[in-house]
Amino acid sequence: MEEKEQGFSGRSLGRTLVFTVSHMINDTYPNLYPVLLPALMAQLSFSTAAAGLISTVSALSAQLLQPFMGYWADRSGGRKFVVGGLALGSLLAAIAFGLAPSYAILLILLLISGLGNAAFHPHASALVSDITGKRKGFGMSLFMIGGNFGRAIAPILASTAFLIGGRFGLLFVAVPGLLMALIMYWVMSPPPEPKPGQGKFLTPEFILGLRKAGSLLVVVALRNMTSLTTLTLVPILWHSSGYPLTETATLLSLLFMAGSFGNVAGGALSDIIGPKPILIASALLSCLWLVLFLNVHTMFLSFVLIALLGASLYSTSSVVMVFGQALFPKNKGMASGLTLGIGNTLGTFGVALIGLIADYYSATIGLYVSAFAVLISIPFVIRLKTNFND
Repeated sequence: MEEKEQGFSGRSLGRTLVFTVSHMINDTYPNLYPVLLPALMAQLSFSTAAAGLISTVSALSAQLLQPFMGYWADRSGGRKFVVGGLALGSLLAAIAFGLAPSYAILLILLLISGLGNAAFHPHASALVSDITGKRKGFGMSLFMIGGNFGRAIAPILASTAFLIGGRFGLLFVAVPGLLMALIMYWVMSPPPEPKPGQGKFLTPEFILGLRKAGSLLVVVALRNMTSLTTLTLVPILWHSSGYPLTETATLLSLLFMAGSFGNVAGGALSDIIGPKPILIASALLSCLWLVLFLNVHTMFLSFVLIALLGASLYSTSSVVMVFGQALFPKNKGMASGLTLGIGNTLGTFGVALIGLIADYYSATIGLYVSAFAVLISIPFVIRLKTNFND
């Protein structure tokens, strides 16, 4: 794209904002389930461990296939990944939550709907990286804030639809995704050209980046495990404490809303002081706020601490994305898929394990485990070596 060597012009900013809105809509659908878990557990009769497995399965296809989708997108170009991903992910997620008659079918539908999410992310993030030129940290923060706002909207959208129309009412949440798919089809005209050179990933540069990626994947995995565990177990914990669905939805929305501000701040600061201080501070603060959250007994302090947790936990989203693209500068779609896909997939398996712990002991114990697990990422952050200016 013409803008990639330019500054952050008005045109590139406008295009980035359109992709940001599409990211917001896209990321609403994989995050509908946490606030619905207590109701789904009652209606479909499954345990806390099975709830943890939903987090793993719903993210499995969405994350694990991202490197392959990114590779395919680099080679073929076009708009099918963004447009088709939005349409597939929104429609099947709505059907899964609105109509699935059993736990097994719910898992299958979520697995398939994740393909849409896997198709959207690598191609969209690579295009945003091209658009934003030298301001990649700030530009990627804008794009990533869309995902955070989508996650913030999801609990309110899901709880409102459920309270108004029951499970059948959840079918209507597909409408925003289908409309956004039509908008992106028009916005991406003419469609992006293929980049065959980016599809050739078995190059010396790619192999070198792959050798450096191990520590980054561990960091992403541990952070994602803490994030998904919080999303899975906090609604169950609050339901068992007698809080209504609306307050749980507000809590989760606040978590993500604060996360969007933390994301922008983290991306902007990483351009100034570098990524490592952001990653280390985020790990320390995330552990602190989650532990304090588990030990307060007032509504006000719970909301304050969940906001602080969201701001710290999601302050590194754009940082790790740019880190991955710096490791693989000639394979940006593949890099985005590798960083988010494999790293986040590893984290989802940890959620399933913590779900078993929570089922055997309690949701509180499971959350304590995830709080201290994020601290393990710090030595791996110290080992990261790359130069964002290369």
